[in-house]
Amino acid sequence: MIVIGSGPGGATAAMTAAEAGLSVVVLEAGDFVTPANMTQREEQMLPRLLWHAGARTTTDRSIRIHQGRGVGGSSLHNLNLVKRIPDPIRKRWANEYGLELPWDELYAHVEQLISVSLIPESMWSAHNRVLARGAAALNWKWGGLSHNRTGCLSSGFCELGCAYDAKNNALKVMVPRIVKAGGEILFHALATHLRHEGGRAVGVDAVALDPVTRQPKGPITLTAPRVCVAGSATHTAALLLRSGAPDASETTGRTLRIHPAVIAAGELADPVRAFEGTPQSVECTEWLDFDSEDKRIWILPAFGHPMGVAAMLPGHGAAHRDWMERYAQMAVLTGMLHDHTKGRVSPDGSFDFSVEYEPIEPDRKQLALGLAKCAQLLFAAGARRVLIPVRQPIVLNEAKECAALEKFEVTPESVELSAVHPMGTAIMGADPKRSVVRTDGRHHQLEGLWVADGSVFPTSIGVPPQLSIYAVGLHVGRAIGKS
Repeated sequence: MIVIGSGPGGATAAMTAAEAGLSVVVLEAGDFVTPANMTQREEQMLPRLLWHAGARTTTDRSIRIHQGRGVGGSSLHNLNLVKRIPDPIRKRWANEYGLELPWDELYAHVEQLISVSLIPESMWSAHNRVLARGAAALNWKWGGLSHNRTGCLSSGFCELGCAYDAKNNALKVMVPRIVKAGGEILFHALATHLRHEGGRAVGVDAVALDPVTRQPKGPITLTAPRVCVAGSATHTAALLLRSGAPDASETTGRTLRIHPAVIAAGELADPVRAFEGTPQSVECTEWLDFDSEDKRIWILPAFGHPMGVAAMLPGHGAAHRDWMERYAQMAVLTGMLHDHTKGRVSPDGSFDFSVEYEPIEPDRKQLALGLAKCAQLLFAAGARRVLIPVRQPIVLNEAKECAALEKFEVTPESVELSAVHPMGTAIMGADPKRSVVRTDGRHHQLEGLWVADGSVFPTSIGVPPQLSIYAVGLHVGRAIGKS
């Protein structure tokens, strides 16, 4: 079997199939970066762990999309938040798509595998306590989060990879088992084309990438009776489309969700040092209700290292320096949207892809609500002023100014959004006219082809997807092993 991608989905599917006795080769476009090589330097780690060093955008440049690469995929740089897909979403999938997986059993297995636990209050950083304090003052719903770390030192460098090997991620948990079971992993190997003949997948064409320039060095051709694509919702869709994979539903690449987010930054009197400690350990769910169209915003702390914060802050020269001198006093919150917009992924040449995504009106209104509520929470926590870092920056000096943000026009021209959770471009379901893959991950039209990543989610899930992608990888890996 050939597996494309070594993130949570691909690594778990590869591990499960290899341990079932299959011969497995995993193709990974990124680098093999071990904890000993994680330097905690933004300018060094972002290019190694993120596509385009974290600067990939939609075609209109209005949304920045962060996607990981490397042996372990996005689990190398993510912030280790663990949540199950909410029941209302799972019920909708069952009713509308005939998608009923043994979720509870899959989650229980994966949670044990990656050692999920509640983040203890002793690990809540000063930054997280700002959110807790503000939410409590407003009597909003809030609480602690769970994670998949063991032996965490709360260094605050999660986004740049864990130099202390505390993340129980795909690199640490799945990759050793793949190799122990006889599997092979080829890194710096970018899959470019799925080979199929007579209605069946027969192999993969790829290119070997120069580890420094990232330019193609030479071709790789692999043949196998089984191919599992797990390259993320963007790369997976682009590969299927570029390869001419048949699709009776005509939905491949056309149902992209991304959880777009807005941010607000508050200046407090005392140092918060948001860059220190466990990045995200507390959440506010007052404005997130999966049974309501009017509450689709999840509020979290959004720490930043100097490069990221400097890019966010307004002004030039002395004005920009004035903001940066307050770096230690800043608390930043993000409002992440459980989105309904359907974006589109298209192949771009032989190796790349493009993303089109413009939020529909209800989503734009929810994002404006997110700005207002993040600002309101910051004032309730004691912020002296709040910065809304939109194209024409807004500075609020009083809490009563927050309500006006609900009428802010969210457009590509007015604000740059960010997104870290692309999903849903090769959706899973029972009906081949409405979905791309079957409920066990098999492609509806091509035998021997499977998909095992966040591409298979029929809709946005409104929570971090890593746990559910591990679960999908386990589910699909089991099915492949039985095939």
